[in-house]
Amino acid sequence: MEQLLTLPDVTIHYVSSIGDWTTEREESVEDIVWVLVLGGKIGIEVDVFEYRLQDSESIVIQPNQSFRLFADSTETTYVSFRFTASRLSGFKNRINPMLPSIAVMSTRRLLGEWSSRELLGNASTDDVMTFIRHHLSDSIVDEDIFAPVLRVIHDSYHTELRIEDLSRIVHQSKYQFIRSFRERIGQTPYQYITRQRLIHAKSLLRYSDLTLLAISQEVGFNSPAQLNRHFAEWVGCTPARFRENKGHQLKRD
Repeated sequence: MEQLLTLPDVTIHYVSSIGDWTTEREESVEDIVWVLVLGGKIGIEVDVFEYRLQDSESIVIQPNQSFRLFADSTETTYVSFRFTASRLSGFKNRINPMLPSIAVMSTRRLLGEWSSRELLGNASTDDVMTFIRHHLSDSIVDEDIFAPVLRVIHDSYHTELRIEDLSRIVHQSKYQFIRSFRERIGQTPYQYITRQRLIHAKSLLRYSDLTLLAISQEVGFNSPAQLNRHFAEWVGCTPARFRENKGHQLKRD
């Protein structure tokens, strides 16, 4: 499935596919391109570097960079936002080459809403740019019932977080909270906490010299063995292998 939604200054490209595929190499020219993986894994070449991204991860391609996307035989879903760089000028210094995103659920919901409005016929460029700014600045939608819970998790993922304590924040029983959290976020609270720990572990593996023991303690796992198990399940390789490959970033000759 492929869908292209177009507005002045903004193009949204949604792709869901199974099998091997690759895109033609493109030039960002004067645009910024934000690619967010909604499910599965993709590869992306940016200039001479190659990155591997998976669900909930994203990458920002700056102006005057060339890029192409590709995938293997797994099921893959991603969305890209291409927009005029001047639209995000105030956030220029806050965008990193790669950043984790919590935008997956809201992105899926908004894509459905935008698509139902005759391909964004009634949505404005400003609406979409507000959404992009919101998530590239790593913020959380205040009006969401779970916003206070997500803030606690994002601030304290490295500590021991009890489901009972999180459920009290939204005045729900433990089991009601687990059910409603999963319906709204798409993961159980435990899965979401674990995902946040793994996202930060990947960053430390890429950009620090900390030992696996130190990284385990830093992100809230009880031991390197626990980190290894969850990391291998989510990423598909061990933390040591991930670090050896420089975080799936390969420079091409």
